[in-house]
Formats: sequence, structure tokens, C-alpha cells
Amino acid sequence: MQIFDGLAVYEMKRDGPCVVFVHGAMDRAAGMIRTARCLPTWNTIRYDRRGYGRSNADAAERGFDGQVQDLQETLPKRPCILFGHSYGGVIAMALGSMKPPEVLAIVSYEAPRAWEPWWPQAPEDDVDPGDAAEYFMRNLIGDHNWLSMSPRIREQHRGQGELMVQELRWQATRRYDPSQINVPLVVGVGSESNERAQRAARLTAAEASMGTLQKIEGLGHGAPQTHPKQIAELIKSVLKQISL
Repeated sequence: MQIFDGLAVYEMKRDGPCVVFVHGAMDRAAGMIRTARCLPTWNTIRYDRRGYGRSNADAAERGFDGQVQDLQETLPKRPCILFGHSYGGVIAMALGSMKPPEVLAIVSYEAPRAWEPWWPQAPEDDVDPGDAAEYFMRNLIGDHNWLSMSPRIREQHRGQGELMVQELRWQATRRYDPSQINVPLVVGVGSESNERAQRAARLTAAEASMGTLQKIEGLGHGAPQTHPKQIAELIKSVLKQISL
């Protein structure tokens, strides 16, 4: 691990293709490690987004643009592919819209479209952020897994509620436009995810000039951790569209 401007960055240097992982809300670089291990010949870069894991917790002050800037500064000095999970997909596509020369392709798995009228709104001001974080985690991993965590770990997750709520509010403004991305964009969605996620994936893939939709049987929203091999194959699929 190395610290760059407050960001904890984890890189496994290899000679194969390079992928930069961008995790979602209530997660950290460790949440991408199972998928990274399924790419044993790839140069993999993971980082704790600011406010999560070991990265400095000044994310709210920097805003959404700060998240995009952090990703840009994490890019290697070589061609790479971006993989974004959930909110990480929002950040990856926002940067992709800026057309950085290092990025040859983007793979997004279940990035939200929170500006749409059919997407649930962020919690109201009177909702306790810790309760909102707990609700999110219980829906993601299930009540049993939540209750099996130690009280300390559960409290850590609840403590990330303020940032999670802020990130949900940032998404109420459209943050990415697939039509402005000029590289291949693979949009993944799991068959077990809800219709809202399916609709978002279809729209995003359709809007992109080089968009491809991949619906993967048996996967849900937490697939990078629960089904890392399938997510690794999703990432590798974009190699058919680019030259490294």
C-alpha cells in the first residue's frame, strides 16, 4: 500500500493488461480484492475512495468532483481499463466523459441513475445517517450477515452513513453522460438485481456510442465479492474491443 495525497492505493504490478478498480458506497479497496485475484496476470490498482478505508476522510468537503479528481490521479502512466461498481461506476463514467488518454475502456457494474424520477431519493434530513447506512448494508448483505458482524464493525459501517447519504445526494444531479464516452463501455447487470438496476443498465448501454450490455445470470448487486470470477470475466470481455 502507498499513500498519495491522502489516498490509500494498492497496486499489484504485472506485465498484463491494467485495470483500475473503483468501489461503491459503504465499501473499500478490499471489496475488490476477490475480483482482482481472478485476474492473476493483470496489473491491478485498487484504492480506498476518500472517506473510506485508510483514505483521508475529507470527502464531503471535496464533493463529487473531488472523487473524480482522485480517480484521475490514481491512473497509471500506461493504458488502462476502469472498472466501477455501483457508485464507483458513476465516478468511472464521469471521468470517462472527460476523455483521459490513459483510459482505453470502461466496465461498469450496476451504476445507479439517481437523477431519474423513477430512482429512489436520498434519505430526508430527519433520517439518522447511521440508520440509513445500516438499512443499506442489511439490504446488500442480508440481516444474518449484518448481525454476524462484531458490534465494532457494525458501528464502523454506521459511522460511514453521513458520507453515504452525501454521496446519494450528489447523484441527484446527473454526473455522467454515456454519449460523451468515446471508448468501449461494457455495462453489466445481474439477473437477480431489481428491475430498477436492469432499466438503468439498459439505458446506459443504449446511450453510449460504443456501449455493450451484459446481463449475467445468478448475480446480484454485490457480485464483485460474491461472484468474483464472473465479474473478472466481465472485465476481460472488453479486451475484444481494444488494442493494448
